[in-house]
Amino acid sequence: MRLLRTSANRFPALPFAFVLYLLAPVVAFAQGAAAVPDPAPPNGPAEVQVDNVSGKVTFRYNGATIFAGQVWIRTPQRNGLPGRFATNAAKITAGAGNTAPAPVFSFGVLEARGNHDAYEQDFRFRLTRAIPGAELELIGTVNASGEAFAAETLSDAQRRFPLIRTSVGPSNNLRNNAVYDRHWDWVLYGPGDGATQIEPGPPFSNGATKTVSGKAEQQDLASAPAEASQTSFQMTLRGTAFVLTFKPRYYQKHRNISFYEPWTYRVWPDSVAGWCSWWAYEDKIDEALIHRVTDVFSTKLRDYGYNYIQIDDGYELHAGYPRDWLKTNDKFPGGLADLASYIRGKNLKPALWLNVEVEDDALAREHPDWFLQRAGAPFKAPWVGYGLDGSNPAMIDALIRPAYGQLRQMGWQYIKVDTLRHLLYDASYPVREDLERRGASPEAAFRNVFGAMRESLGRDVYLLACWGVLPETVGIADGARLGTDGFGPATLAQYNSWNNVVWRNDPDHVDIAGEGEDVMRPVLVSMAGAQMLLTDKVEFYEDGSRLEGARRAAPVLFSLPGQLYDFDPTKTDHLVAGLRNTTGGTYSGPLDADQWGVECPWWLMDISRPFGRWSVLAHISGKALPAATVHFADLGLREDRKYLVYEFWSKQFLGAFRGSFPVAAQAAKETRVFAIREEEDRPQIVSTNRHITQGGVDLVKVRWVAGERRLSGESLVVARDRYAITVRVPSGFVVESAVMDGAAAQIERSAEIATVSFVPEKTGRITWEVKFR
Repeated sequence: MRLLRTSANRFPALPFAFVLYLLAPVVAFAQGAAAVPDPAPPNGPAEVQVDNVSGKVTFRYNGATIFAGQVWIRTPQRNGLPGRFATNAAKITAGAGNTAPAPVFSFGVLEARGNHDAYEQDFRFRLTRAIPGAELELIGTVNASGEAFAAETLSDAQRRFPLIRTSVGPSNNLRNNAVYDRHWDWVLYGPGDGATQIEPGPPFSNGATKTVSGKAEQQDLASAPAEASQTSFQMTLRGTAFVLTFKPRYYQKHRNISFYEPWTYRVWPDSVAGWCSWWAYEDKIDEALIHRVTDVFSTKLRDYGYNYIQIDDGYELHAGYPRDWLKTNDKFPGGLADLASYIRGKNLKPALWLNVEVEDDALAREHPDWFLQRAGAPFKAPWVGYGLDGSNPAMIDALIRPAYGQLRQMGWQYIKVDTLRHLLYDASYPVREDLERRGASPEAAFRNVFGAMRESLGRDVYLLACWGVLPETVGIADGARLGTDGFGPATLAQYNSWNNVVWRNDPDHVDIAGEGEDVMRPVLVSMAGAQMLLTDKVEFYEDGSRLEGARRAAPVLFSLPGQLYDFDPTKTDHLVAGLRNTTGGTYSGPLDADQWGVECPWWLMDISRPFGRWSVLAHISGKALPAATVHFADLGLREDRKYLVYEFWSKQFLGAFRGSFPVAAQAAKETRVFAIREEEDRPQIVSTNRHITQGGVDLVKVRWVAGERRLSGESLVVARDRYAITVRVPSGFVVESAVMDGAAAQIERSAEIATVSFVPEKTGRITWEVKFR
């Protein structure tokens, strides 16, 4: 027996049975690899081939080569000889006039199976002959699907500088030590904290290629990149000994999300931002109010990326009567179809709240078999009424498919389904025995109901599961409201590794009228890459004096987790341990995210575009924050480079720094967002004012023509919103002229920087150029 070390997702160490293979100079280990990949990948080992003489290493899994590499021997460079040797080299220079036999390496495989049938392979490499300064170096190519990305497992890097990392485009962050293939749900990782290096390889695709005209362009760069069939990464490991770990079915088995089958669905690719009625008005809404909100969003926030207008309760004729699910009360005389049409007519997307509550006594008497049974009669549970029996196809065909099919026909583009937890926990769990006697289960019956909604709506309608973290909705829901009613900053820190992998995280309604929250909350949600539905009274938006934070945080860029663990693992540790929410009620269960808890003050987003890479670091908290020194190495940036740092909200260029830069103390709810770009020996962009990512949403192309001393590009802008590009002008250069959208731009000079700006007449794409002398 052995104790497996604590893994990337921080669950407690568990005992495993294992087999250790000590391999001969030519090693071939193959077990369980399918010649033809099954629709679902195997929960078993990779086929391994390692040659201790040539140093060649190959791993095959699911019918494909996922790693091909070479082991080298590295020694300090001496007497002009190179520092790298093949493993079969006859001699290695160990010093002047001294030679030593070429070191050889040993290789072994350690297998383990743990709880939930979680399988793991550890590939162990060890230098077997000691030569001063010599070590092994494994360099290989990781081949994966187009949904794969580089990230990090938990290491001392996070303990030194705790943060939450995301990436937009291929990540080059030096904290990365893992490649996770989302499509096939496997992970391959080496030692953390800089001991493993990962460099993304081809192909490179980017949302900027999906160009269209007009207002829709504001969503271009916020969308997921166009899917590539395959992508690659270069992985390098160094040391006298190291372990490369392979875990198939990583989220499904190791993190115990049993319904996670990513080879069957894609995550929602676009920004989800808009307005929701509930927190502002609860059910006290009417048709005129929704028209009024739609009108103000269409003129003040739509072009910034707020696309959805969601009606949340208050419109329905009779709550809980399936025959009336799509009928409106007197406050909405035009009905749902007309309401959806009005919203779409303003170039916005209609969104609607529903639930699975059934209070219709007559329907229960008329069709008792449509409902869950207790003691031979339809069972009525708290919060949900008569529980719908998803094991009965007749009920689904009579109630679910017609209603949700009509919603699609009406043009609703976002559906939020509430009281799901009550259907499962309050209604289905208490009658488990009856369901199992009929060959069903609460989970399967529940997924039949929710799955029929999904099928009827189609995959192009956004489907939000509400409320709480319900693993039983995984693979069906596009997004999940992680906790109870009301915005809470801790929710996104407890499920940061799930976002845009399992589903889109929803921290609930983002109300921004509170003091200091008009900037802090939108920035936090945008940095997290989550769903963002504002929810304040219409007068707040009509006034418009405090919308700057909302405008600069949308759209939300499609980002992937930079970490395969959660900043606060309290809830996901419960999930790995096998805990589940077992009762509904009004209280959170062991898996539901907390609104308030451990906050993360540092959020890092690495952005990669064809024309450049940069990082965005946000410092956010509801509490006062002391002054700090941020070391670039702690952010996964190179220590030997110099970086330009610009703060977005103060519009302040802090300067060029090597090693670290200072961050001043902040008041409670004060927000700072720093753009960090590697210094170049020419004029370069340090910030733009369109969005907190300082180029991530607006910059489409950037080009420097050295011979002409010209910096030019294309950007996405918003009508009547002054667009500004801030450029560092190094010694030896002076801004001569600037043109934006074909006209002379305003130029403001200050020490090392210059800002060029203009006010666009319409939303869309513009060209610009800045000339220097």
